[in-house]
Amino acid sequence: MSNTKEIVVVESGWVFLAEKVVPNDNPSAQDEWVLHNASVIREWGTSKGLGEIALKGVTSKTILDPCGNPTVPRSQVLFRIPCKW
Repeated sequence: MSNTKEIVVVESGWVFLAEKVVPNDNPSAQDEWVLHNASVIREWGTSKGLGEIALKGVTSKTILDPCGNPTVPRSQVLFRIPCKW
């Protein structure tokens, strides 16, 4: 099943799981991404890292902290991983 979920890794150690990641349409904030329906991944709960979450989904040991729709500067995003679930 294909959808738009993504893992977004940001400088300073923040790791988010978001339903959708889009450019901010606010003209004064065009250098930001909006992470829709996002959660901070506090505990991965995997044996094979973030890739396991991206390919198979969260586990019973994964801890997510919902945080709404945060924005992050594009320059602070280290990488994004599309999810396959």
